[in-house]
Amino acid sequence: MSRKSSKRLALKDQIQTEEEARYFNELYEEQMEWTVSTRKQLYRKMNLFHAKQILEVGSGTGAVLREIQTINPKANLVGIDWNSIALNYSRGESFYPNIIHGKGEILPFPSNSFDITLCHYFLMWVKEPLTILKEMKRVTRVGKWIACLAEPDYGGRLDYPASELWEELLLGSLSAHDPFIGRKLRSIFFQVGLKAEIGLQSTVLSPDIVNELYELEMEKLGHFLPEKNKHKLAKLQQMLESHNSAELFSFIPVFFGLARNLK
Repeated sequence: MSRKSSKRLALKDQIQTEEEARYFNELYEEQMEWTVSTRKQLYRKMNLFHAKQILEVGSGTGAVLREIQTINPKANLVGIDWNSIALNYSRGESFYPNIIHGKGEILPFPSNSFDITLCHYFLMWVKEPLTILKEMKRVTRVGKWIACLAEPDYGGRLDYPASELWEELLLGSLSAHDPFIGRKLRSIFFQVGLKAEIGLQSTVLSPDIVNELYELEMEKLGHFLPEKNKHKLAKLQQMLESHNSAELFSFIPVFFGLARNLK
């Protein structure tokens, strides 16, 4: 797959072909598997199973919406994203038509429109998370729910071996606006007048999942890493290969934020 347009680990804003949309959709679904248990708990807290109107901001390729559709097929599901190619992929993979091209900073919906407004691995990529959360609150009905299902904090990541090398290569390649957004969720909710439950949904990954994670990340780094850092990637690969796979360790703190809209 050609990714000449980007030398950084790109996501929703930089998907430029259908092939890239398929690639990143597989990546999103892989990430969702790692946090599925906590996400299902949040769905229960929000009574998602009986919600009638649900909005995902930054819906991308539609991975989360497809999951929600299987849980609550009667709900009116709406997704909004700025990347038209990701949205076209989402439309092709889904049974619902309500996929809208637009920005989270200016949601094109009346106030008090949705029972649940949520996002997933989204705020880390945007310049104005506070503005987006204000909009999410505005379009959510009083007494209903606003949720950030997953926001990582790469500043708290731990790896063995070569924790420092992972951090250098990943943070140096991510196109995320704020890779430390996880620790800021409580503050962002507070600033828009929401008293949020903030939680940590990461667990220590089992060796087979760590292997899977590393394979994905090595592949991404191989595609996007600047040439001047490719020797560091080779060094990292050598370090990994010098250890038995059962020894490998990775912990990535991923936070969630959940609040009821009280006014």
